[in-house]
Amino acid sequence: MTGTLHVGRLLAAPGRAPAMHDVALRIAGARIVELGAAEGRGGEDIALPAMVNAHDHGYGVRPLALGGSDDALECWIASLNRVTVEPRLEAAVAFGRMALAGIGATVHCHNSLVANRLESEAAGVALAAAEVGIRVAFSCPIRDRNPWVYGDQRALLPHLPPADRATIESSLRVATPAHRLVEQVEAIARAHESELFQVQYGPIGPQWCRDATLERIAEASAANDRRVHMHLLESSRQREWLDATYRQGIVRFLDDIGLLSPRLTVAHGVHLSDEECALMAERGVTVAVNTSSNLRMRSGVAPVARFMRHGLRFGFGLDGCAHDDDQDYFRDLRLARRLHDGTGLEPALPPGRLFDAACRHGFRCIDGSDDYGAIAPGARADLVVLDYPALCEDFLAPEHDEVDVLLTRATSRHVRDLVVAGRQIVAGGVLTGLDLPDTEREFMDRARRIAASDAGQWARHRRRRESVRTYYAGGHHLEGHASR
Repeated sequence: MTGTLHVGRLLAAPGRAPAMHDVALRIAGARIVELGAAEGRGGEDIALPAMVNAHDHGYGVRPLALGGSDDALECWIASLNRVTVEPRLEAAVAFGRMALAGIGATVHCHNSLVANRLESEAAGVALAAAEVGIRVAFSCPIRDRNPWVYGDQRALLPHLPPADRATIESSLRVATPAHRLVEQVEAIARAHESELFQVQYGPIGPQWCRDATLERIAEASAANDRRVHMHLLESSRQREWLDATYRQGIVRFLDDIGLLSPRLTVAHGVHLSDEECALMAERGVTVAVNTSSNLRMRSGVAPVARFMRHGLRFGFGLDGCAHDDDQDYFRDLRLARRLHDGTGLEPALPPGRLFDAACRHGFRCIDGSDDYGAIAPGARADLVVLDYPALCEDFLAPEHDEVDVLLTRATSRHVRDLVVAGRQIVAGGVLTGLDLPDTEREFMDRARRIAASDAGQWARHRRRRESVRTYYAGGHHLEGHASR
């Protein structure tokens, strides 16, 4: 895109500087080259840097529709039934919804663990990202431990009805060697990586990867200067199992093998201790906080005050489980602010720090850079434009702080335009590169046909959920030690 964008209000550095009025932004290619006066032509909208979804799974079918009622994390995972539809179609739906929410970049934690499909699925996701136009960091999933529960997998079997045991027993005999998944990452990067599509190693979490696999990933990340994205200490059950398995502590173990580095993002981090936060901050790690998901999965509230105290960088992600199951980033950002703002006379998480997390630090999870989140000459031309009059149509007082207005009222429905790398991908609340309503209809039609082909799956997943609940309630995850 080469041209000039006129806006009525501009938050060039939200929370750090007051709004500018009647601004002309001149864009050349993927960069902003000049900010000038619009001479009364700015309009009534408000622009700010595009948001960054630092951790997501790109669901096309929302979790509740898949049987994933809010529950304890491990029970939720057991109940969630993935309906596998063509990856390009699902990713297009997910990315399109994000763009309409003002999200310019996302970490996409891909869900497939089938080695012989990962490269073709990555191609589909890359195509969807290009169609929609947002920046995507594609996290290649790697798992080779604890597929059903933490601990001895066979200890789950007595809690299952006899008819359901065969499926789990057979899955324990067939597993994709993790080294194949690790080796595929560089092949996927060679085929698809660009400025707008980054490729990362995606060990799903230390409880789901053998030690040797994590070591292999740490070595490959250092050798190839490639980012790693991993879940860490999301639930209390994970904390318990990891503490029992790693006597030196899981974070110390990750440091010992070289995985803690500025290339690493850990998602959730709800149960990180002070010592662990200090070490991770020293190593330059970034945390992706998932506010609504952690509440919905009964995992708790991330210790953001602890992160800030130790200088541990953090961004915000939706995790595919936003507060109202709707991928509304601004609503989730508002919830995060209210949860972490403290009880004192001054905000514990002031707007400047909040938007740093939503933009600049969140973008570190994409490509590791630290120059995102401000609108200035030379900066990336990534910005979202909202309908400001709709936010304040009932105002009686003559003056309001624009940041306060956004953090109190903004939702996806106020997003009017989105520009990413100089390309306008949302105009007037509509995607420019994809007919989202038609794509959603096609996707859901396929999903319904696939779901209808196995009517008994929903009952099986409910039974599995209750068996997993019984397993953890009985403390079976703390019996003995799993293979490392």
